[in-house]
Amino acid sequence: MSNAEEKVEASSTAPPPPSPPWVELPAEITIDILQRLGTIEILESAQRVCSTWWKVCHDPAMWRVIDLKRVVCRSKLAYVLEKICRLAVRRSQGQTFKISIDNFGNERLLSYIASRSSQLRHLRLVKCYNRLSGGLASAAKNFPFLEELHIYFTSITKDDIEIVGRSCPLLKSFVLHASPFDKVRTPPSQDNDKAVAIARCMRGLRHLALIENNLTNEGLQAILDGCPHLESLDLRCCCCIDLEGDLGRRCSQQIVDLKKPRDSTCDYEFDCKIRHYRSFEDYCRSRFSNYNSFIVGDIHECLYLYGKFVAETSPLASPPSPAAFRSAGEYIYDVPVTDVFQAGHMDGPPGSSLANVNSLKEGYGVDPRTDL
Repeated sequence: MSNAEEKVEASSTAPPPPSPPWVELPAEITIDILQRLGTIEILESAQRVCSTWWKVCHDPAMWRVIDLKRVVCRSKLAYVLEKICRLAVRRSQGQTFKISIDNFGNERLLSYIASRSSQLRHLRLVKCYNRLSGGLASAAKNFPFLEELHIYFTSITKDDIEIVGRSCPLLKSFVLHASPFDKVRTPPSQDNDKAVAIARCMRGLRHLALIENNLTNEGLQAILDGCPHLESLDLRCCCCIDLEGDLGRRCSQQIVDLKKPRDSTCDYEFDCKIRHYRSFEDYCRSRFSNYNSFIVGDIHECLYLYGKFVAETSPLASPPSPAAFRSAGEYIYDVPVTDVFQAGHMDGPPGSSLANVNSLKEGYGVDPRTDL
């Protein structure tokens, strides 16, 4: 018998190699192990290891939790992450109860999730900015069992809050960390309206966080009156709230876990603090490494930055006035134009036209001939 024939004979009679030990594990244990990897790793790697894992990764029970936090997928493009999220939602076959989306959410994706995840109990949206466009209100109607809604750096309206409150009667925890645009361009009156909506439509809340919002004591008073079951309240970096006096005492008595506007944010997952700068110029230099060339030939941009500076540094005793300043159709804090020019730009921002400056100043009762 030749060597080749001997090899064929040996291969036909020898027992097959033993299966990897993990394929003998019960399916529920395998699911528990693989879920620790995260959604990205499961879809791109784990399901390809063996046929057993392939089957487990197609089990709807595998997708009860869909975690797409940016910390584990920062290298992925937004449209890729959206495709991954849609695939995970489809595989869940309606069993998903918790979803975390970071930096790629939009109205279309939220609508897709709502149409296939009626059992959802926990929803976390991070850095969707202004991409929802009313999508949250539409989606909430399909989330009757929602218990936690945590929103960070994402713009929502008073109407969104009202519809969420009415559509999600089991809601117990609500987080609203203002988006960068809302912090500067939303007047306190609008954030007070949101607070009133919370008080009217989310009366069953146990936990509420309103980080870096512009609500005032009026809005806080409405929340205390309308949410009698509230146990924890986070007001960190809410510069327009003053907890001195009776309101502060009521908060301390009514709320078990109270975080005040100037409490430390060292344990918070995002950068959030009340900053102190000696001047507007210091503020800009801290935010832009190329400040000297960046700041900028546009009077609107300069005023926008100054409004942001005021919003972040205003003392509690003198919060910014309601946003009466309008430019390009958007709210900016009411800041004297001359203050902007005095902040290192006595002759106005480089490149700005005198006509543009004059028309802007005339619109607010400032004499352009003498105030520059």
